[in-house]
Amino acid sequence: MGRLFSTTIRVMWSLWVLWILGILGPMTGWAEMVHAECPPVIKMTSSSPANGSSGVSVDTPITITWDKETLQVLSDRLRDLRPALESINIAGGRYRMGTLLTTEWGIGGKAALEDNREVITPEAPLEPGTQYRVWTYLYMTIRNDKMEYCPRMGGEIIFKTAGEPPEDGNPVRGLDLSTLYHEDESGKAILQGSLTDLNLPLRVITIRDKAIGPVRLIVYEGTPLLRQGSMVTLDSLRSGDMMEVTLTGGRVSSVILLDVER
Repeated sequence: MGRLFSTTIRVMWSLWVLWILGILGPMTGWAEMVHAECPPVIKMTSSSPANGSSGVSVDTPITITWDKETLQVLSDRLRDLRPALESINIAGGRYRMGTLLTTEWGIGGKAALEDNREVITPEAPLEPGTQYRVWTYLYMTIRNDKMEYCPRMGGEIIFKTAGEPPEDGNPVRGLDLSTLYHEDESGKAILQGSLTDLNLPLRVITIRDKAIGPVRLIVYEGTPLLRQGSMVTLDSLRSGDMMEVTLTGGRVSSVILLDVER
């Protein structure tokens, strides 16, 4: 994945990992194209389990079908696109808020893309009564006269397995993963509003953005949190704190506490 797509494309894998965060977390692909046009956007055409489905058997294989024509066009232009699509993240149950499942940085799962059909095999069986989110996204920018953010490529599925969940006290089992905010189609957003809820075990905050209302976000360990220019910890936040949250490449990249009276 770290290889160049072509002589005009630099692939920079935004590792939410190891030396940056001190943990092995989700990964989002980020490529930069110089003097080019945004490529066609590839989307999922179908999946099994279907997005939003429930009562799914824990033995059901996870498969994704990509738009075949667009995949072929992109594979001709971007030689490393297929490995990028095989970089699968998974959240829910033992995976908590998300981890990279496949590739050399992953936890041992597999993803095999044959033609336009991808089969994903987690490293352990799915758990009963558990909601899962499975996703892969590639974000790109182009530089001509100015920086332009391209629509993201990839997609996600969210489903829930049948049965009763394990009684293991895992806090992620009480969170609806479909309510998490993942920015706009280009992978970026700037939100501003007051903190209304803080889930410390999952590192999830909810703010009331001035434009779009309540927004639920993951703040991964290692994300800069600043108050008056100084780093602060997540547990120092208080309900009503005003903040500006920046998302880049599909995740929270910074949180700045605003110096205003509540």
